[in-house]
Amino acid sequence: MKYGVQSAFQIPISYYQNLELKDELKNYIISKNSKGIESNVTPLIKQNLIESKFDFFRDETPIVRKTAQWITNVLTDTINTLQMEDVNYNFVYNESWYHITKTNGMHEPHMHPRCSWCGIYYLQSGDGDSGHTVFQNPVCSTYVDRGNLYLNSGSSIRVLPKDGLLVLFPSFLNHYQALYEGVEDRIVVAFNASVNQREED
Repeated sequence: MKYGVQSAFQIPISYYQNLELKDELKNYIISKNSKGIESNVTPLIKQNLIESKFDFFRDETPIVRKTAQWITNVLTDTINTLQMEDVNYNFVYNESWYHITKTNGMHEPHMHPRCSWCGIYYLQSGDGDSGHTVFQNPVCSTYVDRGNLYLNSGSSIRVLPKDGLLVLFPSFLNHYQALYEGVEDRIVVAFNASVNQREED
């Protein structure tokens, strides 16, 4: 007698869009990065990628503050939805930065420790349909036979960047940027966030 099958350990990826912030924030980043410094953090897993310092949300410029507040709001909404709560949280943005990806830029698979949520906000997605952000299935099996092919049937999720798109995902989820072959620069803001404690209602 069949008792039942449970689908366990589903992993959330949340999508939001904000077209109102992207242009002003993009222009601010371009002006701030007029000299263009290529990333020297973990350079062996990146190429043709300009990267800021990891304290971008500490910038007091109004458009940066407005963007950080919007991200805090939608991150609160995501967590409340998943945990079936209706509360406010204190977030600590452990790291926040921007990337400017040039032609043939890429970032190899990696994850982000010491936080619970990560996000990527695409301000200028570039041209063409290359350079997907790819999320790898963490339950894919290293041993495969006819009994567990289902584990590898959805081995990755590919997200094509779009202007104004924000993607939120758990920090343990391995991800990478595939090779970007466009001509126009791709500009994104990224962050790692910890939920410190609940605010008192």
